[in-house]
Amino acid sequence: MNLRCIRGADREYQDLDTKREYFSVSQVLTVLDPDAFAGVDPFVLAAAQDRGKDLHVLFALRLLAESNLGQPPKRPTGIIGGFYDGIDLFCRQRKPKPIKVEQSSVNDKDGYAGTADTECLLDEQPEHWCIDLKTGFERAVHSAQVIAGYKRMKGYEKVKRCASLYIRKNGTYKLVEHTHNHVDLAWFMGGLTVLNGRRANGIR
Repeated sequence: MNLRCIRGADREYQDLDTKREYFSVSQVLTVLDPDAFAGVDPFVLAAAQDRGKDLHVLFALRLLAESNLGQPPKRPTGIIGGFYDGIDLFCRQRKPKPIKVEQSSVNDKDGYAGTADTECLLDEQPEHWCIDLKTGFERAVHSAQVIAGYKRMKGYEKVKRCASLYIRKNGTYKLVEHTHNHVDLAWFMGGLTVLNGRRANGIR
């Protein structure tokens, strides 16, 4: 499996070995919550997206440092530094031990792909968690994203618990565990069905 992701493509993931294309988990979320960013100034949204990308890199590096695979990243200045403090606090308090970090995978049966932020252990306990980093406000759709999307991808079969990690610019964090398995699965699959129906009928 050799996955490539091109945001904005008709199907955002492609396996370069098999040439099969997949909808992304993010595309499904857009169907489930189409008005999530309605009314947000495009410049503000673009800045937030750039900040989110930077923080995901910092999160990955901080997780790898927990397994002695590198040094913790240097704390950034400005607003990103505050968000990073939330990541650092989470790592110091919950002691994550990463199993996968930013590893893309697919669900061949249902035809989608995605990149989970991490599969890890927490609190020195044996249960596998799938955790997705978030910098915005809490949204119900994130539960479907993690439980029905990432958890059901190839290679994530050992995941037993799922959560969104919300970090704040004041240096705090909130780990929200998602448990509504059957509801989220039905919701996610409904969004995926809409995407398949649109493409089959030439609707973007």
